[in-house]
Amino acid sequence: LNPQHCIPTLCDKNLVLWESRAILTYLVSAYAKDDTLYPKDVRIRALIDQRLHFDLGTLSHRMVEYFYPTIKLGAPLDETKRAKLEEALRWLDSFMKGRTWQATDHFTLADLALCVTVSQIEAFGWNLNAYTKIKPWLKLCKEYLEPHGYDEINEHGSEVLANYFMSRLKH
Repeated sequence: LNPQHCIPTLCDKNLVLWESRAILTYLVSAYAKDDTLYPKDVRIRALIDQRLHFDLGTLSHRMVEYFYPTIKLGAPLDETKRAKLEEALRWLDSFMKGRTWQATDHFTLADLALCVTVSQIEAFGWNLNAYTKIKPWLKLCKEYLEPHGYDEINEHGSEVLANYFMSRLKH
């Protein structure tokens, strides 16, 4: 079904997709009643795509490089990798200059994907106070997503992983 044997994987009729951001864009393009989450305007969509690629290729990647050696191996945190994650967070903060949301004037798939990554970083105990745009944006994202089950779907899992991370840090 999925040669990479990873999750999530979506089967929709005869289409098999994996990688959460590809699944998000496909589902909205195929089934959404409107296109506010992933507008058809190519210039706006390009900004959303850029943020989605930044999330996967830079922010999420650097988060994994910094935190996961501790989670998986009990390794000490690496200050060089911390600096790289700080750099990515500064970039993310700068993307929002003059904006409330990550790519447009409303919540989009870019905000959804980045919210998941940033909320995990926050759950790991990272202080977001230095990022003047990220902290209020993350609060807005959580408020926007709460009626859709944010706490149950994302917050709980973030806390479980963060607790495991903290337990590995102590060893």
